[in-house]
Amino acid sequence: MVAGGIVAGYAPAWKDISSVDMSKFTHINLAYAEPRANGTFALESSYNVDELADKIHRAGARVLLSLGGYSGSAHLSDILKYSDSRGTLISGVVDYLKTHNLDGVDVDWVSSECNKVDVQNDASNLLVFVRELRQALDSAVMPSGAKRLLALGVGMTPFTGPNGQPLSDVSGFANWVDYINILAYDVNGQQSNTGPNAPLNFEYGRGVQQSLVTAIDSWTQAKFPANQITAGLAFYGRSSMAKTDMSMQPWNVYQAQEGVARGDNDDGLWADRCTGNPASYSGVWSYGNLRKQNLLQSADTAVSPWQRYWDSVSLTPWLFNPSSKVFISYDDQSSISAKVSHVVGKGLRGVTVYDITMDYNNELISVVWGAIKPDNAEQTSLSPLPKSSETFSWPSSSSQTTPTPTPSSSSNSSSSVVHVLWNVL
Repeated sequence: MVAGGIVAGYAPAWKDISSVDMSKFTHINLAYAEPRANGTFALESSYNVDELADKIHRAGARVLLSLGGYSGSAHLSDILKYSDSRGTLISGVVDYLKTHNLDGVDVDWVSSECNKVDVQNDASNLLVFVRELRQALDSAVMPSGAKRLLALGVGMTPFTGPNGQPLSDVSGFANWVDYINILAYDVNGQQSNTGPNAPLNFEYGRGVQQSLVTAIDSWTQAKFPANQITAGLAFYGRSSMAKTDMSMQPWNVYQAQEGVARGDNDDGLWADRCTGNPASYSGVWSYGNLRKQNLLQSADTAVSPWQRYWDSVSLTPWLFNPSSKVFISYDDQSSISAKVSHVVGKGLRGVTVYDITMDYNNELISVVWGAIKPDNAEQTSLSPLPKSSETFSWPSSSSQTTPTPTPSSSSNSSSSVVHVLWNVL
């Protein structure tokens, strides 16, 4: 059990979330409000925010507005640079929270081709922003008297400093935010080889040399308190086209690929306005659609011609179809359980799920809830009081542990949006 444990989840504004069991979450993030160049912002949602907030509150959870995201972070560097635009954004956020009875704000400054970058000043400007936002939130408590929350969605290494390296001391941020969420997914898949989407551990010399383990270590070594960290969990996977029959090397999740394969039935052609590239598929498969579209007949059994394997280093499953050569890296009950066990063992505050619509009959969230065992009554007093100085320095290092199990496979009959790379600041 995690004292005051957090089980948070993103609720994308463009999705139908009416059937989601909100009682399995302590916090719901309404994603994403996108800031404009002048500091105002808009949340274009498919749901009524007031009705949804009321429903979530009745389920015992708190509601946060998520600000930024992949295409919504384009103007943040310029906005945070100037006191006038910072003030406009802060007052707009506070007014929105009060108008819609929301419990706080989650700021996700996500790196993309849309963004301007000011390496010399972005981190220091963000610190000024969170301090000013915290002070404004503390002056706008909930009707119940509870403080409003301030969270940050962050990348797998601490914020980039003026020398282009991750800061080695981010303790100043911890004085102003309630918690951060490490977005530890979309790790592999953009390279020439296949690989795990959300590895617990990486394999030395193969694939991206980052994982949930190294991400947590990077932040705690940079002096961010473990009990103010949640770990991001992916309730989805990503698909690609392998160049060869991967079933000939079932122990090897890193094999040559040709590009993204179409994802599940919810995956459509999408034009990335940040890159300007032609419309393409994201390759995303929600865990729920792996079950509904009959690629998996149970949580750990594939339907022919699909074959299920287990990577013993990243502790994640993968699917392969020898007929189409489509590879899918995803998370299931076993991999989520391994991640949550690590989170609990490291003394983290909890987890944040992307996203709440992607489960199947609560198969994944029940694993999370059972391990975290949050007490919703404790969620009304999360805010630490600001103290100590706002300092940071650089660079920092990281390490990881590497457990063991063995490859597994499977077998009986049928077929084959999130388009984001989470590199924050």
